Amino acid sequence: YQQATWSRGCDTTSPVSTGTSSEVDRDHLVKTCFADFDRSIVLVVEGEVNGEKTIIAAGRVNKVHMSEDMTCALQVLPQFAKKGLGKLLAKDLIAVAAAEGAAKVRANIHSSNTAALNFVKSLKFSVNKTSDP
Repeated sequence: YQQATWSRGCDTTSPVSTGTSSEVDRDHLVKTCFADFDRSIVLVVEGEVNGEKTIIAAGRVNKVHMSEDMTCALQVLPQFAKKGLGKLLAKDLIAVAAAEGAAKVRANIHSSNTAALNFVKSLKFSVNKTSDP
């Protein structure tokens, strides 16, 4: 596995929609829901698939026990990938973690998942090799 780490002080500003159809309109898509707020915060993005409202992306930050760190995970439906939604969601998750006082945000990514590794590098995460299971 590779461990990606974002350290406090990173720019957590989310992109703002300019109103063009190719960009994600954050105010219309992102709905925040909390699952055990003391430990975990989930962000959910809703959209339409085949004319039906559905969750098209979701991300979560979790507090690490006995640490100031948080872990982060997110997933976007394949048909919505590479449109900026994952980056927007990741930046919002980092902002939430920073607001919660996280010293670092970590994500564990399998070393064969080059797309995910490149994605976190684009977000200025540092990547460190750990042992694969």
